[in-house]
Amino acid sequence: MAQLNMSIEHGQPWDAARANFETAIEKAREEHARWIRSVEWSNDRTSATLIGPAYEVVLNLDPTHVHARGKVPLAIKLLEPSVRRFVERTLRSQKPDPA
Repeated sequence: MAQLNMSIEHGQPWDAARANFETAIEKAREEHARWIRSVEWSNDRTSATLIGPAYEVVLNLDPTHVHARGKVPLAIKLLEPSVRRFVERTLRSQKPDPA
């Protein structure tokens, strides 16, 4: 097992970030049910523990960042740069258009 410890700036207003955080996790759970077996939410829905085969990752949202911490198989750890780029692209695509 390898340690995952990643923080990515979301660049969104708090209300949008909270809504997008929950939406993105639920969408990921639907699309990747084989890999995300369960999600345990905090009461305020700003933290979610994703549990799957041989891993457990806690995602936390704060006013400026999304943090991911947990233990993952080494093969997933080796994909960390690709995962980071995917998450950054996802966050950029969810930013509200400036009016």
